Amino acid sequence: MQLFLFSLTILLTCNGFAVASKPQTGVIIHREYDMPLAGKKIPYTMYVPKKYDGTKDLPVVFALHGLLSNCYQMIRYPGIVPAAEKHGFILVAPQGYNNHGWYGMYGKHQDSDTPKNLGELSERDVINVMNSIRNELKIDARKIYLYGHSMGGGGSLHLLSKYPEQFAAVATVAPAYFVPDRGKRIASAKSPIMIIQGTRDPLVNVHVVRSLVKLIEQNKQDVKYIEVEGGGHLIPAWSHWDEIFGFYKEAKSEKPAPLPAFK
Repeated sequence: MQLFLFSLTILLTCNGFAVASKPQTGVIIHREYDMPLAGKKIPYTMYVPKKYDGTKDLPVVFALHGLLSNCYQMIRYPGIVPAAEKHGFILVAPQGYNNHGWYGMYGKHQDSDTPKNLGELSERDVINVMNSIRNELKIDARKIYLYGHSMGGGGSLHLLSKYPEQFAAVATVAPAYFVPDRGKRIASAKSPIMIIQGTRDPLVNVHVVRSLVKLIEQNKQDVKYIEVEGGGHLIPAWSHWDEIFGFYKEAKSEKPAPLPAFK
């Protein structure tokens, strides 16, 4: 009996994640897991709507925070949790390893980064959390979505380009997607994209975002662009939840997404 319980404990904590069969619903949950590659625990946050009972698959949004922010602030963006509850979505905010990892957008390794494999750690953290949530909860594998603000918006487009089979739709606000060949990077993605941008954003220039939208349109991809006249960098990220979740609810992958594997 003791051997059985020990084996069960090992199974449930595989890859450093503790698996709960019945997570709390209706409250923000703070978690962390052991990331062997990083040699430390990495946090993430989540919200499971009250309707979740473990019998029916629900859609999930993975929300990526901006530069110098974190998963705790992301899950507390004004209105995001009420929107997830209203529309019946599970909401998960990975840390992306730290507050400036860029989710692997600039490559796995850069000599100027500390640690040098910061990009790999940041991207791999998101994949780890995605796998954990999908193994633990009843997730509709055709309804997996990304949301990203600023650095998280750029990270969302990067992850869409690298794992196009994973996401039914991606919504971004002020996407800091400043890499070369932006259009080519996401040309293979078939998922619809939403981009929201303020015209007076001091950090992400509206003209850069307009050019990104044109690149996506030139690829014959489905993109919905909302330009907020006079909007800055923050308020647009908190003001369009009904449009964003409505956009998600209109999108569904043709096939169930496989469990993601880091590439």
